[in-house]
Amino acid sequence: MKEEDTRERILNAAREVFSKKGYAGSTTKEISLVAEVAEITLFRHFETKNNLFCETISKFIVKPMLNFNSLQINSEQVIQRIIEERTYTLRKNKDLFICTIYEAQYNEEIKEMLKSIFSKVFYELMNFMKDGCEKPCEKSIEYIAQIILSNIVGLIIFESLTGSDIFKDANKLCETIKALV
Repeated sequence: MKEEDTRERILNAAREVFSKKGYAGSTTKEISLVAEVAEITLFRHFETKNNLFCETISKFIVKPMLNFNSLQINSEQVIQRIIEERTYTLRKNKDLFICTIYEAQYNEEIKEMLKSIFSKVFYELMNFMKDGCEKPCEKSIEYIAQIILSNIVGLIIFESLTGSDIFKDANKLCETIKALV
């Protein structure tokens, strides 16, 4: 089996276990069992549980949130696509995302990682939007990026806490944001 495949299996298993049990409630032994690898193999790839958690967050949340390649800058529906794609990423990984927010309260390293993630996403979003503006107004782009990101995160937290899907319609959120622009 290729090292790359083993690493993928471990990350997928980590996503599953962390999503169900949280960081503190998960063990590397359990993750290695789900991945069907020896625990020493897990440590050979990630060294520590914390490294594994950070890599899992990076793979399933950070990288997709930072991917703006599929968007056309001049598209009229770019804000809607940004919202839809980032919302989809967080919904798909909702339990892992909520676990990360929860764990950040108790683990300073995870808290710093989460700050770093959202700072990167915010600045990438802001820079992407600046590139597509005909009349760049830096402050307004900054506020729009803040509104988009905070709304996406807020609606995922709201959905998680309430089980409600009343904010599923990205079009309504886009209409509101466009009205502010």
